[in-house]
Amino acid sequence: MDPMLKIRTTNQIFKFEVKIDGCGIEDNTFTLDYYDGIYRQDDLVGLIRDVVPYFSLTESELKELEISEINKRSFTRISDARRQAKGDYGELLLYLILSIFYDVPKFVTKARLRSTTREQIKGFDCAHFSIEGQKVTLWLGEAKFHQSISGAISSALNSLTEHITDKKRISSELKLLGGEIEINKSLDPDSYYLLKSYVDGGKSLDSVDIAVPVLLTYDSAYISECSGDRSIKINEEPFLAKISQELQAHFNNIYTKPWPKENNIRIVFFLFPLENVSDLKAKIEMVETVMKF
Repeated sequence: MDPMLKIRTTNQIFKFEVKIDGCGIEDNTFTLDYYDGIYRQDDLVGLIRDVVPYFSLTESELKELEISEINKRSFTRISDARRQAKGDYGELLLYLILSIFYDVPKFVTKARLRSTTREQIKGFDCAHFSIEGQKVTLWLGEAKFHQSISGAISSALNSLTEHITDKKRISSELKLLGGEIEINKSLDPDSYYLLKSYVDGGKSLDSVDIAVPVLLTYDSAYISECSGDRSIKINEEPFLAKISQELQAHFNNIYTKPWPKENNIRIVFFLFPLENVSDLKAKIEMVETVMKF
């Protein structure tokens, strides 16, 4: 990814550094900040626009395509589904979080695998990986770009119950992904073949470590309440205490659900409170229409 886009991402999206009881070690919350009392959702629209090529194109395509073709082809890979049913931008936010905040790169560009733009991405919403020594972890995620936190949780629970409890389905998806592995700029041949051995190298699925990051967006009551307050700062009180209370309630709700469990699969939750998801989607759709033209 363009180094300046990485800088813009970390200047617009922040990992919320506060202790929430009962969370998993890797669970996190991400938030925007305020400018003159305005939650910076409009700035997020611009960031999403500029990240689409890195999300939906491969590194070789970015290198080989003419500049005039990059935006058109990348936005053409975004689903044509109606706004409320489209998951692409939740998947893009998940891609950003994994790439920037976790340093976990993608190994397959899933947006290019669908047969038509009317389809949603099949299977898991992302295919990322991390390597520690000779151990590979596959990050196969789920993104729910919803207005309602309860709706996002319920939808994620249904999806993961369907995905994780069907080992044949996971094995089948990994076989397909194995033939699509993209060689990352920083990936040396040894690491490439190590990764490939975990994806489609005949390993028992029981010996493949899988992390399932689950991104849940929602309309935050407190963030909306702060609108127009020019004194509000996300790293000071009262914001810290108030948003912590909201997040604690949501994580409590998450952990009362019967999430599927497998010894080699761990679920990681990312909450992303927003001021108005519907408004954000509408503005992204306006940009998308122009970029596809």
